[in-house]
Amino acid sequence: MMHYYHKLIYLLPFALITGPFLPNLIVILCVCFFLIDTFRLKLFDYYKNNFFKIFLIFLFFINLSSLFSNDLKTFLYTLGYIRYGVFAIFLFYILKNFDKSKFFLGYTIIGVFVLLLIDGFTQFIFGKNLFFFELQMYDSELSYVTSFFDDEKKLGSFLSRMLPLLLISFILIIQKYKKNQFYSAASFITVLTFILVFLTTERVAIFIVLIFVLFIFLKSKILFKPKIYFFAVTSFALVIMFYFYPSLLGKMKSVLYSTGILFPGYTENGKDVIGGYEIGKFIFSKFHHDQIFGSIDIFKENPLFGIGAKNFKYTLIGWHPHNYHAQILSELGIFSYLTVFLTFVFLIILCIKKLFQSFDIKREINFYLIISFVLSLTPIPSGDFFNSWVNILIFLPVGYYLYFNEK
Repeated sequence: MMHYYHKLIYLLPFALITGPFLPNLIVILCVCFFLIDTFRLKLFDYYKNNFFKIFLIFLFFINLSSLFSNDLKTFLYTLGYIRYGVFAIFLFYILKNFDKSKFFLGYTIIGVFVLLLIDGFTQFIFGKNLFFFELQMYDSELSYVTSFFDDEKKLGSFLSRMLPLLLISFILIIQKYKKNQFYSAASFITVLTFILVFLTTERVAIFIVLIFVLFIFLKSKILFKPKIYFFAVTSFALVIMFYFYPSLLGKMKSVLYSTGILFPGYTENGKDVIGGYEIGKFIFSKFHHDQIFGSIDIFKENPLFGIGAKNFKYTLIGWHPHNYHAQILSELGIFSYLTVFLTFVFLIILCIKKLFQSFDIKREINFYLIISFVLSLTPIPSGDFFNSWVNILIFLPVGYYLYFNEK
């Protein structure tokens, strides 16, 4: 049976650009069938790794939070969270036991990126994408690209979080075919992805792709060669983009305005602040600042187990805190948070150690994956911690990491 249902994994990259329903359905089907096969084929050894042990500890604490919650419906989210850990093990099993799976999945990931690049730049240049979804506009007349996501700002998040797997896919294909043309293709697609993420104006996605590309540029022995050309082309593209699209540069500056690091000035009447920014020093922005400190207040009242998964929306502060660390602390309590925080610290230490190592291909791939984990757990503005679409993007690289680090 696994010979058939495992092929659903090859559809996942395309499903992710259709919205949350199809990718979540694929993950649930794969997990359910794989759990049956786990007991049928006695695949328990695949679960005997540090990742799954830590995941089970976290799963225990978040369900303990639900047990102490006033709303037992939170079990729907905490019990259901197990699918992401099992999905990572499933992907690990597929990559190990189906020889061509890493190439087929790599082809689909590259294909999705090519499709999104064509569609995204079509939308930016002509005002509509291939499905006639219109280029989105802020009130300030600044446009932003969304491609197949229509009016949802998810394109940048998808591109930035999937970029490590794109580069890994290229490396695996280069290893297989021994053709240097793929190096140029990888660099070219990375540059276009870099530009398109800026055109989405998603500031968190821009931060993630900037940091990731910077680390790979500094450490990679395989990609972005010759590096001086890659640096020159990328820098030139940014200069041209900001010169002909100054409102985009203003959007980038807005990070400094919203935090209070820079003051945008007053309007012509001398009373209203340009852009409506609050005056003061804030964490990311006045909105995010209030959400974070509101979460801390909730945590102080419920320090051990929080208020329960997805219960933040009942506090009148907001739907969720827009920060994973704040959400886990307030909704799931100190034990769940320490599991995540200590994992984050361990990954940072591991990343720093990797920076001072010489790389072979396996170590370089591991470096890409560790950076992606660190960036996923960095306490910057984020979506809902229990959002299935985001969790699939976070746990996809885990399956790769388990495969490349199998003893």
